[in-house]
Amino acid sequence: MTREGQKKIQEREKLLKKAMGKACRETGKRRGWKTVRGHQYRVRDNLLDVLIVMPSAFDSQILKANFYCKPPALDEMYWKVFRMAEEAAEQPFSFHVWGAFTARGLWLPAWQERLSGPEDLEPAVEAIFDRAEALAAENVFPDLAAYRARLEAEERPKVLEIILCLLCEENYLRAMALIEENLARGESGGFSREGGRRSILEDARDYCAARLAERISGGAAP
Repeated sequence: MTREGQKKIQEREKLLKKAMGKACRETGKRRGWKTVRGHQYRVRDNLLDVLIVMPSAFDSQILKANFYCKPPALDEMYWKVFRMAEEAAEQPFSFHVWGAFTARGLWLPAWQERLSGPEDLEPAVEAIFDRAEALAAENVFPDLAAYRARLEAEERPKVLEIILCLLCEENYLRAMALIEENLARGESGGFSREGGRRSILEDARDYCAARLAERISGGAAP
C-alpha cells in the first residue's frame, strides 16, 4: 500500500473514532451514563459499571466493547490500605474509573458489533449499550460477600480484590491468612510504592494486623 493510501486509512479511522466517541457520549447520556476519558460509566445500587467501546485495530468496520463492574467500596479500601486516602479524597468520583491506583473490576466477556457503513454507527452503539445493560442486569450482587464469591469462582481469581472485599467485610482473620499465603509465594498484588520497595500486599498485612490488634485490645473476638 502506498503512503497516500495509508494516510487515507488513518484519516478515516480517526474520523470513525471521533464519531464513535460522540455517539457513545450522546447515547450514554440519554440512558443515564456519564463519560470520562472515553469510558462510559454509571452507578447502580452498590456497583460501578464501566463500558469501553473502541474500533477494532484490525477491522475498521468492527466496534469492540468491554464491560466491567465493581463496588466503589473496594477502591476506598484500596486507598486506605495503600496510604493514599487523602490524595484520593481530592479527586472527582470519576477517579474510580480512570485512576491508575484503583481496584480491578469483574470483567465480563467482551463482544463486538459490525458496521455495514458509517450510517450504522449509532444503531451499533445503541446495540452495545443494550448488551452492556443486559449484562449488568444479569450480574447483580446484593452485598460484598456475593461479589467476592463471584471473584473467587473466576478461572483466575483476582487475589487483591478478594482481600479488599474481606477487609471491607471486616473478615480480618481470613484476609490475613490469604495475604500471608500470597506473600509466601512472592506475590505483590500488582501494585507497589516507595520505588517498588513496598507492595500493596505488605500494606494490606499491616492494615489487617492493626485492625486485629484493635479488636484484641478492645476485648472483642478477632
